[in-house]
Amino acid sequence: MNDPEIHAQLTPGPVAAVTGRFAKIGHIIRRLLGGGESYRIKETTLIIAVSVLMGLAFNTVFFTEVFALYPLSLRYLLFHLGILVIVVALTAFLFALVSSKFTTKPLVMLLLGLSSIVSYFVNQYGIVVDSVMLQNVLETNLAESLDLLSLQLVLQVFFMGILPGVMVWRLKVDYQGFFKNLLRKTILAVSALALIALSLFGSASTFASFLREHKSTRAYVNPVGYIYAVGKLIASRAHVSDGIIQPYAEDARRESRENRRRLIIFVVGETARADHFSLNGYARETNPLLKREAIVNFSNVMSAGTSTAVSVPAMFSHLTREDFDGYEARHTENILDILARVGVSVLWRDNNSDSKGVAVRLKYEDFKNPDRNPICDDECRDEGMLVDLQDYIDQQPGDVLVVLHSMGNHGPAYYKRYPKAFEVFTPVCKSNRLEQCSSEEINNAYDNAILYTDYFLSKVIGLLKQNDAQFETAMMYFSDHGESLGENNMYLHGYPYALAPMAQKHVPAIFWFGEKFPIDLAKIRTQSGEPYSHDNIFHTLLGLLEVKTSTYLPQLDMVSPYISEKPQAAGVKQ
Repeated sequence: MNDPEIHAQLTPGPVAAVTGRFAKIGHIIRRLLGGGESYRIKETTLIIAVSVLMGLAFNTVFFTEVFALYPLSLRYLLFHLGILVIVVALTAFLFALVSSKFTTKPLVMLLLGLSSIVSYFVNQYGIVVDSVMLQNVLETNLAESLDLLSLQLVLQVFFMGILPGVMVWRLKVDYQGFFKNLLRKTILAVSALALIALSLFGSASTFASFLREHKSTRAYVNPVGYIYAVGKLIASRAHVSDGIIQPYAEDARRESRENRRRLIIFVVGETARADHFSLNGYARETNPLLKREAIVNFSNVMSAGTSTAVSVPAMFSHLTREDFDGYEARHTENILDILARVGVSVLWRDNNSDSKGVAVRLKYEDFKNPDRNPICDDECRDEGMLVDLQDYIDQQPGDVLVVLHSMGNHGPAYYKRYPKAFEVFTPVCKSNRLEQCSSEEINNAYDNAILYTDYFLSKVIGLLKQNDAQFETAMMYFSDHGESLGENNMYLHGYPYALAPMAQKHVPAIFWFGEKFPIDLAKIRTQSGEPYSHDNIFHTLLGLLEVKTSTYLPQLDMVSPYISEKPQAAGVKQ
């Protein structure tokens, strides 16, 4: 056998070696998927293997962000190695804490599936999966979810989630007895913590700056980031008792009305950013109809949040943005509850997902349903909420407040948010995978939806004008939050507020007043560029509907300081 010629004949060439290796891998996969006897593996070995897989496969955005902050170089070599070790060790540590004979496989399969989904949305849209984003997910309806569905998502979940999960299920895991396995997992958990400590110590100064200054980057870690977010979300819900509604402004009362009635329509916008309204200086004419009306455009308004789940409840809560807690808000009377209690007829009509808990104690009508909304094509349109609204108004004996929760510019399928007649700016992005569209296509579709909002608001004003003889009329429009359209590779919304770009926080706000409404337009317009926010809405509604309460803060009322004794033809363009 030492003859070189014989040895050469028996030694496979490089092609044969590679072919053989792939054949072996294929054989293993076939066996794991059901083609033969499954492999046996120790539980701790499975945990380590899955942790390494998740750390490498599901954290591309996280490591990209890290390398952008701390470039690849000898200077940061220990830091880069340490952060990789920490990502894997943290995952292994969590598995070691909760794994058992009955939970290991189900947990691994679940996290593989969830992590593949999270990885897709983080990679495609650059989102941060924190507790607020998870709340958005829980409150998203089927239609919104379908807008996010794509073939790439399905393929990624299959190949990175389902297929590895099936392989794990096929494995024969050796649990080696309770006490022996417990000892192994204890050693694994302690070893993971030791590796984390060593990694931190090995580049302490760099980690100190990273952990202190780049919290948003840390949130990208998969699966630790979203597991932490789930825990935070559960904890935030646990401290509030369901079903108990705390009263607020119990001393609220109405002023003497002297046979005057007010009709206010409050339009809650969706995903509209202020810098795409031509009223705010945008180069494109996206507000051709509103500019003809006697509107008051507040150009410097900030949202309470960067998602509907936060902003909509915050709009109607007495809590300021800094103090806002979503679950406290859900269990405390909001401004609509207070107004209804003192005698205002309050109606909520919704063409979006729902009221996010705001209108659960009020008259609520769902216009996402074509059985109720008569203006539907590809989807039900916002203007359908105005159908038969006059009938409701005519039946009310006193003041009326109508809230219209619009679909607006909800993404990523902006092209679905408007009828075909409003497709003025072309070409448009007709995909929910925004990264596949050009910036021009995305902005065109988004701006067409703004055009439709302009039309819808003009229709609201038209309805109010029809009621000028019976009411002092007014319209309020605030968008719930803005939107990222690909700037700095960021899409959609929902980023942590402190780190979100201005595009997600600077929102349009527009008021209109009817001919009988006693407002000094000249004075209010001198203040329309001052900084305001969603914090002003609670007190502005109290002022507009002349409700007295010790909780009212006049300095936060955007309108009442400019109410005059006599109306000044407010509905006429000046």
